[in-house]
Amino acid sequence: MSRRPRRDQRRSRPERYAAALAGIPVGTVLAFLAAARRGKAVHPHGEVYAARLVVGGVPAAPAAAQLLATPGEHAALVRFSRSLGLPRPLPDLLGMSIRVLDAYGRGQHQDFLLVSSVDQPVLHHLFVPASDAQQRPYSSSLPYRAGGQRFIVGALPHPDSPRPAGETELERVRIAAATGRLRFQLAVAAPMGRFAPVAELHVEAPLPTAADALRFLPLTAGGGLEPVGVLNEMRRYAYPMSQWTWARTRRDGARLQREAERLSPLSSVPARASGEGPGFALPEGFGESGG
Repeated sequence: MSRRPRRDQRRSRPERYAAALAGIPVGTVLAFLAAARRGKAVHPHGEVYAARLVVGGVPAAPAAAQLLATPGEHAALVRFSRSLGLPRPLPDLLGMSIRVLDAYGRGQHQDFLLVSSVDQPVLHHLFVPASDAQQRPYSSSLPYRAGGQRFIVGALPHPDSPRPAGETELERVRIAAATGRLRFQLAVAAPMGRFAPVAELHVEAPLPTAADALRFLPLTAGGGLEPVGVLNEMRRYAYPMSQWTWARTRRDGARLQREAERLSPLSSVPARASGEGPGFALPEGFGESGG
């Protein structure tokens, strides 16, 4: 289970009130959408993969962000999705949600919620539709802080990754992942800068469909890395309202959420997709329909 995100104690009381006043109405809207869809309000359908995050400790990494600045390899999960659910072949806002497992100790994860965007100063705060998971960069849009640095987090399609044919963007991800060579560059950008890679995300084996119930939270963070700003604080209220609703309106929703949160690597680094399976321990009966 992810640790509870810490509240930014440096935020003033009026700022916290403003975040609550905005977050609760937004959460109410998302909750209605979740109830109508009997699932996630946005990014309703996706696919989850085992992954590895390889951090090189490069100079571009914010020095005060433990995960991004310290060389190492981490087990991870990555979910690819369409945001609005527009009918194909229309492009949609594409999502990439990343969970770095046990990034700061057992059960203390790091989540990044990214959406298709562009790699340009200022414009990387915007969401931009895409028709392929490797067509555009992804951006957190909202800022993080580590020490005295503010930046956004993104993911860049790796130029050497395979780009197979396929009818849908999710099918193409599956085919590319099956080669064992699908990679993205995790990157950071100053508000007026462009993305600079700080790590590589290796996408490996797909996990069972039930893993799609995994709940990513933008405020799940640590190691000196924290989301900042009123809009980020607003999500503290909005996201749990939506997730609570779909857990109770979807058949077995609460059970699926609990089981997805219990996904854990069999070792510190998951096995490669090229033949050894996902390398993740699945809860007994994971993905089976109840009752």
